[in-house]
This record gives sequence, C-alpha cells and structure tokens, in this order.
Amino acid sequence: MQNDLEHRIEITELFYQQHDIAYPHSCIWGDFNFCLNGVLEYEVDHQLHLSPPSYGLWLPPRVAHHAIAVDKHTTHYVAIRLDPALCLDFSTQAEMLSITPFFRHLIQEIFRLQHQGDDLQSYRHLLQVVLDQLKVAPKHNHYLPQSHHSLLEPILADLSSPKYFSKSLQQILRQYPISERQLLRISQTELQLSLSEWRNRAKVLYAITQLRQGLSIKALSLELGYQHSSNFIEFFKRYTGQTPAQLKTSTKTK
Repeated sequence: MQNDLEHRIEITELFYQQHDIAYPHSCIWGDFNFCLNGVLEYEVDHQLHLSPPSYGLWLPPRVAHHAIAVDKHTTHYVAIRLDPALCLDFSTQAEMLSITPFFRHLIQEIFRLQHQGDDLQSYRHLLQVVLDQLKVAPKHNHYLPQSHHSLLEPILADLSSPKYFSKSLQQILRQYPISERQLLRISQTELQLSLSEWRNRAKVLYAITQLRQGLSIKALSLELGYQHSSNFIEFFKRYTGQTPAQLKTSTKTK
C-alpha cells in the first residue's frame, strides 16, 4: 500500500485570518483537520468543536462541516485527507484526536518534502507514519463540550470567564445551590468530563489567544491564578506539548 500512498493521502496547508470562514462542505474522503498555530472553531451536526494546536478534528467521509478562524493572529491550518479505503480503521463519527509535538514536526517535514519534490520514497514513508500516528492517537468526543442544562450552563460560563480564573473551583461553586455530588453527576452526564478538567481546557484556550496577542508569560500566569510562572509553564506544556515561550516564538515567525 505504501507504494501509492501519495495518491491516497493528501496533506495541504492554508492560512486563515480572524473571522475567515470555510463554508459548509463535505468530501467523499475522510478529513483530519488541525492547526499548527491558532484555533479553529468547527460546526458538525449542529455541535461546535474547538481545535487548539494539540488537538485535531477527525471527520469521516461525507460529513458536512464548516469552520471559522477565531484567533486574532494568522491561523496555520492543516488538512489531511484520506482515501475512503483508508478510513475503515477510523471512527464513523466526528471526534477529536490528540496530537503530539512529534506529529506536528512530522507534518512540517512533509511540507518540506512537498516543496523539495524530489524524494518520493521518503515522502511515502512519512505518509505511512502519519497514517499510523492517526490510528493510535488518543480519541475524545469533544475538546470543550458545552451544555444547556439549567444548572450547569451558568456554572460553565463562570468557569470559562477570565475574571474568575484566579478563584478556585470551590470558591466559584459556593454561590450555586447544588451539592457537589449532584454537580458531579450532571457534569459527567452532560460533558463526560470533570469540571476541573473542563476548566483547565478553558484556561488553555484563553492562554493561547492571550499569548498570541503578546501578553507576557508572567502576567498571564498571575491572571490564571498561578503565583509562580513555572507552575503555569508546566500546566501549559502538559496540555499543548509546547511551552508558552515556544508558542510565542512560533507566532512571531508567521
């Protein structure tokens, strides 16, 4: 199969400005979309999906979707399209896949070979590695799921509000007339995530946008409730695979 992968896997890159839209469309091939830089918001089957740099969205063949760039800086977007025969090992539903720093470097090396255009064997080999990496990538239903539950919706609004990031989860929840046990049950049913994990992901998305707008790491650490920048850096790297400084550097080179 590797001998014809260049005809069965297409990898392209695009650059979007804030509010640029990829209008509703579908493809007979499978589609894995992610950002080397920036954040895209997708709508699939009336559900919104956010794709920060450490996650991408898998779309099975013939699934209609559209996207909008939400970052104030240029979003470097990658589309990996798979021949329908290659999609048999993937989900028939849209889902989020975690991507590693290795995967990101792999894609950048593929773009280098595309521009070079004279090493087909190496190119085929890297395409096989891409396919293998996608097959084993951790799967998630949603990066930051939302809920219209009457009790949970206002809580999520507070947990994702920058003005409350310096407060602990317990401090925010005290104002709501709901027991911890009841809230745990509702959040697991509605979100399939704990509230602490949901809030961490909301913080990561906010941090990415603020870093790309030029906010200093120290100032952002304090805004997110970290007394020491080193704790924030460790948190950020755990979720994105890169340090805040690395993200700021990559932003400046675009």
